[in-house]
Amino acid sequence: MLPERLKQLRREHGMTQLDLAKELGVSGGTVAMWETGKRMPRYETLDRMTDLFDRRIEYILGTSDDTSSPRLSEDEVRVLGEWAVQDDYEDIFRRFAMLDEYGQKNVEAVLRNEFIRCHEQGTLNSGKGVSISVRVRTVEDPVNEDIPN
Repeated sequence: MLPERLKQLRREHGMTQLDLAKELGVSGGTVAMWETGKRMPRYETLDRMTDLFDRRIEYILGTSDDTSSPRLSEDEVRVLGEWAVQDDYEDIFRRFAMLDEYGQKNVEAVLRNEFIRCHEQGTLNSGKGVSISVRVRTVEDPVNEDIPN
Protein backbone atom coordinates (compact mmCIF):
# COMPACT_ATOMS: atom_id res chain seq x y z
CA MET A 1 0.00 0.00 0.00
CA LEU A 2 0.95 3.67 0.23
CA PRO A 3 3.58 3.44 2.99
CA GLU A 4 5.70 0.85 1.18
CA ARG A 5 5.20 2.35 -2.28
CA LEU A 6 6.03 5.86 -1.12
CA LYS A 7 9.19 4.68 0.60
CA GLN A 8 10.20 2.75 -2.54
CA LEU A 9 9.59 5.72 -4.87
CA ARG A 10 11.40 8.12 -2.57
CA ARG A 11 14.44 5.86 -2.45
CA GLU A 12 14.37 5.24 -6.22
CA HIS A 13 14.62 8.99 -6.65
CA GLY A 14 17.49 9.25 -4.17
CA MET A 15 15.47 11.30 -1.72
CA THR A 16 15.44 11.39 2.06
CA GLN A 17 12.21 11.99 3.93
CA LEU A 18 13.34 15.59 4.43
CA ASP A 19 14.05 16.00 0.69
CA LEU A 20 10.56 14.77 -0.13
CA ALA A 21 9.04 16.96 2.58
CA LYS A 22 10.74 20.08 1.16
CA GLU A 23 9.67 19.18 -2.38
CA LEU A 24 6.03 18.79 -1.28
CA GLY A 25 5.98 21.68 1.21
CA VAL A 26 5.25 19.53 4.26
CA SER A 27 7.22 18.64 7.39
CA GLY A 28 9.58 15.70 7.65
CA GLY A 29 7.34 14.31 10.37
CA THR A 30 4.40 14.31 7.94
CA VAL A 31 6.33 12.20 5.43
CA ALA A 32 7.34 9.84 8.24
CA MET A 33 3.67 9.49 9.23
CA TRP A 34 2.76 8.64 5.62
CA GLU A 35 5.48 6.02 5.45
CA THR A 36 4.33 4.39 8.67
CA GLY A 37 0.69 4.43 7.59
CA LYS A 38 -0.42 6.73 10.40
CA ARG A 39 -1.59 9.48 8.04
CA MET A 40 -2.64 9.87 4.41
CA PRO A 41 -1.56 12.69 2.12
CA ARG A 42 -4.21 15.08 0.82
CA TYR A 43 -5.30 14.67 -2.79
CA GLU A 44 -3.43 17.81 -3.85
CA THR A 45 -0.23 16.37 -2.38
CA LEU A 46 -0.78 13.04 -4.11
CA ASP A 47 -1.30 14.91 -7.35
CA ARG A 48 2.04 16.69 -6.87
CA MET A 49 3.64 13.29 -6.23
CA THR A 50 2.42 12.09 -9.63
CA ASP A 51 4.50 14.84 -11.23
CA LEU A 52 7.46 14.34 -8.93
CA PHE A 53 7.65 10.55 -9.37
CA ASP A 54 6.09 10.40 -12.85
CA ARG A 55 3.65 7.73 -11.68
CA ARG A 56 -0.13 7.54 -11.50
CA ILE A 57 -1.91 8.13 -8.19
CA GLU A 58 -3.12 4.52 -8.17
CA TYR A 59 0.49 3.32 -8.35
CA ILE A 60 1.61 5.65 -5.56
CA LEU A 61 -1.29 4.47 -3.39
CA GLY A 62 -0.31 0.87 -4.05
CA THR A 63 -3.65 -0.07 -5.60
CA SER A 64 -2.09 -0.69 -9.02
CA ASP A 65 1.17 -2.06 -10.35
CA ASP A 66 0.89 -0.01 -13.55
CA THR A 67 4.16 1.95 -13.69
CA SER A 68 3.18 3.97 -16.76
CA SER A 69 3.51 7.73 -16.73
CA PRO A 70 0.44 9.88 -16.08
CA ARG A 71 1.73 12.35 -18.67
CA LEU A 72 0.24 12.29 -22.14
CA SER A 73 2.53 11.55 -25.05
CA GLU A 74 2.79 14.01 -27.94
CA ASP A 75 0.63 11.67 -30.04
CA GLU A 76 -2.05 11.51 -27.32
CA VAL A 77 -2.08 15.32 -27.05
CA ARG A 78 -2.34 15.62 -30.86
CA VAL A 79 -5.26 13.15 -30.99
CA LEU A 80 -7.10 14.97 -28.18
CA GLY A 81 -6.66 18.23 -30.08
CA GLU A 82 -8.05 16.64 -33.23
CA TRP A 83 -11.06 15.36 -31.33
CA ALA A 84 -11.73 18.84 -29.92
CA VAL A 85 -11.61 20.38 -33.41
CA GLN A 86 -13.85 17.63 -34.75
CA ASP A 87 -16.38 18.28 -31.98
CA ASP A 88 -16.36 22.00 -32.79
CA TYR A 89 -16.94 21.37 -36.50
CA GLU A 90 -19.72 18.89 -35.80
CA ASP A 91 -21.39 21.45 -33.55
CA ILE A 92 -21.18 24.11 -36.29
CA PHE A 93 -22.68 21.75 -38.89
CA ARG A 94 -25.41 20.65 -36.49
CA ARG A 95 -26.40 24.25 -35.72
CA PHE A 96 -26.36 25.15 -39.43
CA ALA A 97 -28.63 22.19 -40.23
CA MET A 98 -31.11 23.37 -37.60
CA LEU A 99 -31.47 26.84 -39.13
CA ASP A 100 -34.42 27.63 -41.34
CA GLU A 101 -33.83 28.32 -45.05
CA TYR A 102 -33.41 32.06 -44.47
CA GLY A 103 -30.79 31.49 -41.77
CA GLN A 104 -28.86 28.99 -43.90
CA LYS A 105 -28.80 31.42 -46.85
CA ASN A 106 -27.45 34.18 -44.58
CA VAL A 107 -24.71 31.92 -43.19
CA GLU A 108 -23.76 30.87 -46.74
CA ALA A 109 -23.57 34.54 -47.80
CA VAL A 110 -21.34 35.44 -44.84
CA LEU A 111 -19.10 32.47 -45.58
CA ARG A 112 -18.83 33.38 -49.25
CA ASN A 113 -18.03 37.04 -48.45
CA GLU A 114 -15.46 36.13 -45.81
CA PHE A 115 -13.78 33.67 -48.17
CA ILE A 116 -13.48 36.38 -50.82
CA ARG A 117 -12.17 38.91 -48.28
CA CYS A 118 -9.52 36.52 -46.93
CA HIS A 119 -8.53 35.48 -50.44
CA GLU A 120 -8.10 39.10 -51.53
CA GLN A 121 -6.08 39.93 -48.39
CA GLY A 122 -4.00 36.76 -48.68
CA THR A 123 -5.06 35.63 -45.22
CA LEU A 124 -6.77 32.36 -46.13
CA ASN A 125 -5.61 29.42 -44.07
CA SER A 126 -4.30 26.53 -46.13
CA GLY A 127 -6.84 23.99 -44.95
CA LYS A 128 -4.01 21.50 -45.24
CA GLY A 129 -4.44 18.56 -42.93
CA VAL A 130 -8.18 19.05 -42.63
CA SER A 131 -10.46 16.37 -43.97
CA ILE A 132 -14.19 16.60 -43.46
CA SER A 133 -16.68 13.80 -43.80
CA VAL A 134 -20.36 14.60 -43.45
CA ARG A 135 -23.01 12.00 -42.77
CA VAL A 136 -26.56 13.23 -43.15
CA ARG A 137 -29.35 11.32 -41.50
CA THR A 138 -32.75 12.19 -40.17
CA VAL A 139 -33.10 12.16 -36.43
CA GLU A 140 -36.62 12.06 -35.06
CA ASP A 141 -35.87 13.69 -31.71
CA PRO A 142 -32.76 15.89 -31.99
CA VAL A 143 -30.87 16.67 -28.82
CA ASN A 144 -30.47 20.42 -28.34
CA GLU A 145 -28.56 20.39 -25.06
CA ASP A 146 -26.55 23.58 -25.39
CA ILE A 147 -27.71 25.01 -28.71
CA PRO A 148 -28.45 28.62 -27.58
CA ASN A 149 -24.75 29.35 -26.90
